[in-house]
Amino acid sequence: MPEPTSYRPGALCWADLNAPEPAAAEEFYAAVLGWEYVHAGPAFDHYTYATARRQMVAGIAPGEQGSGSWIVSFATDDADATAGRITGAGGRIADGPRDFGVQGRSLLAIDTAGAHVGFWQPRAHMGAGLLGEPAALCWAELAVHDGESADRFYESVLGFRAAEHAEAATPGYAAFRLSDGRDDTAVAGRTLLRPDQPGVDPFWMPYFGVTDTGKAATTAAGEGGSVLHRSTDAIGRGLAVVADPWGATFAVLELPSRA
Repeated sequence: MPEPTSYRPGALCWADLNAPEPAAAEEFYAAVLGWEYVHAGPAFDHYTYATARRQMVAGIAPGEQGSGSWIVSFATDDADATAGRITGAGGRIADGPRDFGVQGRSLLAIDTAGAHVGFWQPRAHMGAGLLGEPAALCWAELAVHDGESADRFYESVLGFRAAEHAEAATPGYAAFRLSDGRDDTAVAGRTLLRPDQPGVDPFWMPYFGVTDTGKAATTAAGEGGSVLHRSTDAIGRGLAVVADPWGATFAVLELPSRA
């Protein structure tokens, strides 16, 4: 996939890890995904950029002691207007909109299902420099109890249209597609939590590409993580859902190496 040069509004563009132990988290993800790092320092709250092939692919932020979490972000050309649509659709603002230096303007929200979701208005930093490749963000998935309510919220906020997704092997799975008239590309997925999961809070989960799902899952387990699920998608690609040692959940999806 060509390296992105910009992200249109509504596109998946970034993922942040809130890490109780950032240095140890860097070691874990370096082992599993092959990441290297650039440290922004105290001026940016000790934020760390994860890199692959000299491109920024995700972020790691120091988090509170306890469990970690992943936050996925979608591009916006106006974070303040997006905040207005969020509250108008019944969501809540958790943080922002606020400037992140010269890099851009960030917004963290809680949707009507209770899942945290980020939005990024780019300036110097557009978002992920690689997408849809090994070591890079390649998908994101929202897990909720009420799919129709979530679909309405994201349609109001980002213009998403929920439709069947041929690459999914899960009944009730929907793909969020942008309705801007440019193309019909799916940008994220929405799945339903099972009836036997009533106590599970809705959440967004990032997917990262790997060349060998089995190797990535084995490495994650060896580094202190937990492999929660392994399967293949509808087109035969290996898939694993993993919790890192601090409980932050992400998926790895087998993708071909970049030519």
